[in-house]
Amino acid sequence: MFSFLAGSKGTTARPSAIASTLLPFIVENTGWQPGTDMDAGFARKGGLIGTGTGATLTLLFRNVTRPVRRFDVVSLRSTSHVWNEGAAKFVLVTGGDFSHGKEAAEASSKNAREVSFEISAELNAEVSNGEDQHVSYHFGLDLDYAETNESVGKDLLLRITLTKGSKFKILGLMLCE
Repeated sequence: MFSFLAGSKGTTARPSAIASTLLPFIVENTGWQPGTDMDAGFARKGGLIGTGTGATLTLLFRNVTRPVRRFDVVSLRSTSHVWNEGAAKFVLVTGGDFSHGKEAAEASSKNAREVSFEISAELNAEVSNGEDQHVSYHFGLDLDYAETNESVGKDLLLRITLTKGSKFKILGLMLCE
């Protein structure tokens, strides 16, 4: 249904491609920008970077036409002080009506389903030769089959909030059938 995977072999090779992929779905953005960090070795890989605790990005997918049964996040984990203190909370709400105003959203909230989790950027690894270590971390979540079928024709909301640290990098997001 939706995906972006940063990098030369991914779906978005440059920060501008990440921006154009996300732009149609953004309803709120305070502190998240596509970018690279050219001073950070592997960590310079393009991604969606949240800066500052409380930075929030909300994506709205209107009138979902296929059931979303899986949600995957690929993020950076690092021993570098720039990244390792960061953590982000992901909240996925399915089966709501967020497109038709506050009243519709409130009425649909009784049937909407919410799942949330937090990912830390901290990498517990030994630093060799004084060089920081950076790895891609994949988190996958299978959604309840019955609930996903009920959400077809309704909206899906994804909110990402930087809950800790000064930076967090998302290398990929996937909402799949």
